[in-house]
Amino acid sequence: MAALLSLALLPALACAGEACHRRDTQRLEVLPGCTQTAPGALAPSAGARARLRFDESGLAALQAGSQCYYVRRDGTHLPVITCDNGPDYFAQGLVRARVDGRIGYYDTRLQPAFAARFDGGLPFRNRSVEVCDGCREGAADAGGHTDIVGGTRLRIDRQGDALPDST
Repeated sequence: MAALLSLALLPALACAGEACHRRDTQRLEVLPGCTQTAPGALAPSAGARARLRFDESGLAALQAGSQCYYVRRDGTHLPVITCDNGPDYFAQGLVRARVDGRIGYYDTRLQPAFAARFDGGLPFRNRSVEVCDGCREGAADAGGHTDIVGGTRLRIDRQGDALPDST
């Protein structure tokens, strides 16, 4: 579990001007008409969006540099945590994203479920999730996964409210 939590702490290393690559195909093909304009910000043209394969939630996945994104048909996009070399997975309708250095959870409309306010967090499971404050990455293992050390851990619900200790 600590290894998964560590993925939520990895910062985005993306740079402005990076080309967008499609994550909806077998290969990471460049998507003409889409660039990253700043860390966490994309400019996908209408033509670029027309070439994407959107899922049943109306989302397509892109990558620019090392930053993964979900994008909607209207161009709304969200930089999300990278997990298993791709965009974080939606778990119980929510995905993790780092905003101003804090972890938050977003729905398929790419709207926040509650304010981003944690240093780390796992994917939702059984309508709750373990998050931490004051935690940091530890040393990486041979597989490149890092443990989370220090801080305070708590379990929260889908509204971001703390639950009785159940960990």
